[in-house]
Amino acid sequence: MAEISFYVAISLVAHASYAQEPISLEGRVYSENMDVSATHVLNTTSKKATITTVDGFFDIVVHLNDTLVFSAVQFKRKEVVVTQSVMESKLLIVPLQEVLTQLEEVVVTPYNLTGDMGRDLDRVPVTSVITSHSLGLLNKKVRLKPKGVGETLRLNKYLNLVTGYDTLTLTPDIRLDLKIVRLADDISGRTKDLEKYKTLENELNQIEAIRLFFTDFVFVSTLKIPEAHINDFLNYCMVDKGFKEGAKADDMASVYGLMEAKAPGYRKNNGLE
Repeated sequence: MAEISFYVAISLVAHASYAQEPISLEGRVYSENMDVSATHVLNTTSKKATITTVDGFFDIVVHLNDTLVFSAVQFKRKEVVVTQSVMESKLLIVPLQEVLTQLEEVVVTPYNLTGDMGRDLDRVPVTSVITSHSLGLLNKKVRLKPKGVGETLRLNKYLNLVTGYDTLTLTPDIRLDLKIVRLADDISGRTKDLEKYKTLENELNQIEAIRLFFTDFVFVSTLKIPEAHINDFLNYCMVDKGFKEGAKADDMASVYGLMEAKAPGYRKNNGLE
């Protein structure tokens, strides 16, 4: 019994020491609209730091329960705690949120004029010209259209009711707008074909965007998908409804998680192990 307890204790100590082993964590930050290059990545626990590449990739040494802080002028500060799942992930995806920075209002008064007209004109603020329009007053010279003119009412899929205005007779002009092309497409069955092609085109665009985002290096080195199989692998993932929704929403964190989960099955099914 004492021997068993001894071995259990040794195992627990070994496991604890293993858990405390530092690892080099790879990841990528991204934003929908902003440049993510040179984003600061700081490990506040170890006081070590790095910056991201042009594409947002980074590599930093971490221990379990360390705290990573991601910061840049154009983004909100983001903290990530290094949990066991983060330690075990092959690539940490971190979305960043844009922050709007507004300057306080500054009032400039034209004091301390030099007497030099050229210099003083550049220094004195020029206000906009005041007109009846800027004051919100009605311009009597403008011929107003009656209410309800210039609107389109959809009666059904193929027919719209359009209200116009005849500027010569100054009378409303009401007409029916028949969508002949849409009607012909539905009758011939071309609409269904167009919708199918549009869906396929959207999926191909999403696949291309995902491949460009993660780069071939991530697929080949991290997910172990050969370069020649990357597009086929992404099509394999596209069958999953959750993957489609993540790709459509540009949620690259969930997209990577699903790819990581599906990669072993794909490699096995295609003899790539």
